Amino acid sequence: MIYVTDLSNGMLRTLTRDGTVTGTFQDPAFKHSRITDNIHVAATGQVFVFGDSSISQVDTVGKTILNTISVYIAKPKSVYLNEETRKLIVGFWIHDNINEFKTKTVPTFN
Repeated sequence: MIYVTDLSNGMLRTLTRDGTVTGTFQDPAFKHSRITDNIHVAATGQVFVFGDSSISQVDTVGKTILNTISVYIAKPKSVYLNEETRKLIVGFWIHDNINEFKTKTVPTFN
């Protein structure tokens, strides 16, 4: 699957490799005020979309939010899930620090 976001209106589109749209999902939390990539797909297939103040895990079909965490530092810039430690590692535009968030075990979807 290929995941594309429209930062201005918070739209997530899921596409097949040939470009066929298989899902669309709009959430105001996906809006991001900076031009940046705001999607991370983990090696396990988990999909994370981040906006200005939250990070959401979306199902692989791109139609349902499975979990959302609010971040109290504005504007996440990058997100990475370490599957071994189950920590979500987040970098921000505001400063050079990296924050870690402990996650629960989440099933993977094929």
